[in-house]
Amino acid sequence: MNAISISFILPTQSNPAQIWQYFIELNLRQLWETDLEDFRIIGELKTGAKGIFKLQNMPEMEMTLSKVINEQEFTEQFDMPDIGLLFFSHQIIQIAENQYALKAEISLKPDPQLDTKASYDFIKQISDDIIDKTYKLNSLVER
Repeated sequence: MNAISISFILPTQSNPAQIWQYFIELNLRQLWETDLEDFRIIGELKTGAKGIFKLQNMPEMEMTLSKVINEQEFTEQFDMPDIGLLFFSHQIIQIAENQYALKAEISLKPDPQLDTKASYDFIKQISDDIIDKTYKLNSLVER
């Protein structure tokens, strides 16, 4: 099965330098991703780096930074047994000269054994709050 994804784009008055720190610093990220308990990168903040990610009431998970472009994109990859590869992408996109938007995207490359309904149910369950979190982030960076 091909990857399935959902994304949300919200224009912002902030610039990439103001936003970026809210993606990569745990204490700032917890202000908009309020269920995040731990987020650590092992080594340098770059594509391919490994790290730890922990949400409330969930086990600690290993992650890989599948794409890092400074002040532009930060994508976390999780290898979910029996489900597939899950990607959370936090992006700052340019929509016009000196105008930007926040883009949140969740993608799932399902395990070949996972049926379509199970893929749908899984991505729907984890994607329900990307709009709320993106609005919360925007309210923080536009202060």
